[in-house]
Amino acid sequence: MSRMSKIVTSLLCALGVLTALALSASADGGPPYRRTTPRGSFGADGPELLVGVPGGRAWGIESALIPVPDQPMGFHATVEVIDPEVREAFIRVAWYDRASGRPRQFALSDARLVRAGESATFDVALDPPHGAVAYRVRVLARLQTPEGLSSSDAVRVGLSVPFFRPPVFTPTRLLP
Repeated sequence: MSRMSKIVTSLLCALGVLTALALSASADGGPPYRRTTPRGSFGADGPELLVGVPGGRAWGIESALIPVPDQPMGFHATVEVIDPEVREAFIRVAWYDRASGRPRQFALSDARLVRAGESATFDVALDPPHGAVAYRVRVLARLQTPEGLSSSDAVRVGLSVPFFRPPVFTPTRLLP
């Protein structure tokens, strides 16, 4: 291989890596996220993720596979639906039985729905079902009409890094 073709190959590889990095983003140093459909849009504004979705089913972004923590964990989420074309947006945690290869999700946990014009901040508990070894965090949205297309910043999302969540004990009354 000539010196010139090595330089061209190196430049093309570097361009490919930069393109891949430009298509993913993370929230507060968390895992990288990617679009769930190429027809959607995804970007970042500082620590906030910006999501745009096409019509049809729920579309959005998803994280890389994350190993299930060995202690009770959770994360804070702030979801703001700006575009009136969006009927609802929500956080979904998808649970997997493997952490590598092409695992299949076997359980889902959905957080509350946030409607157009609303903003909500809430905690999402990471309570893995039996057999889960990995999970993905998804930010999904559905449009008002199946043929629609939202703006590129239709949903603004802030996600914290996971934090330790102490177990919750049911209050009891001790008898004398």
